[in-house]
Amino acid sequence: MITSSSHRSRARGFTIVELLVVIVVIAILAAITIVAYGGITQRANNARVISGVESYVKVFGLYKADNSGYPTQTGCLGANYPGGYCWQGDSGAYQTNPALDAVLAQYLPQKPVLVTSLFSIGIGNNMRGGALYHSSDGKLVFYLQGVNQNCSIAGATAVTEGSSVTQCTVQLQ
Repeated sequence: MITSSSHRSRARGFTIVELLVVIVVIAILAAITIVAYGGITQRANNARVISGVESYVKVFGLYKADNSGYPTQTGCLGANYPGGYCWQGDSGAYQTNPALDAVLAQYLPQKPVLVTSLFSIGIGNNMRGGALYHSSDGKLVFYLQGVNQNCSIAGATAVTEGSSVTQCTVQLQ
C-alpha cells in the first residue's frame, strides 16, 4: 500500500538568501561594467580630440609655408560644438570663427568633429571641450577628459586644470 507521504513531492525553489546573493552578484558585475564603459568612452573621446588636433597642427604648418605666418584670427577648431563654443565660463568664452575656418578650408575642407559636448573642468562654471587656436601667441590649446592625461603630440605640454581635465598646449613653430 502506498502511503500519502510517498506521493507528496517536496516543493523546491530558491530561498530568499540565495536570491539576494544572486542580486548582489549581478549588481557588482553591473557596477564594474559601468565603470569600464566610462573609461573606454573617455579614452575614445580623448583619442578623437588628439587626432583632430594632429590634423590641425599639419594644417597650420601648411598655412605657414604658403603665407609666411599663421592666421590672425582666433577661434575654436573643429565642428559641431554646442552653440559654437569650445570654451565657456567665468573667464570668458571662445567660439568657432567663420573667418578662421575660411582661411583653413583650403587645407582642411572637412572640419573634424573633436567633441559633441563640453565638460566641466571643476572650477566654477567653466566648461571646455575640443581645441582652441590663439592667434596672439600662435598656440593650440586642447582639453582631454581626466587628470594627468598624455597629450600624445610632439612638443605638447600638459597641465591639470581644475579637478577633471588635462589642458594640453602646442606652441606652433
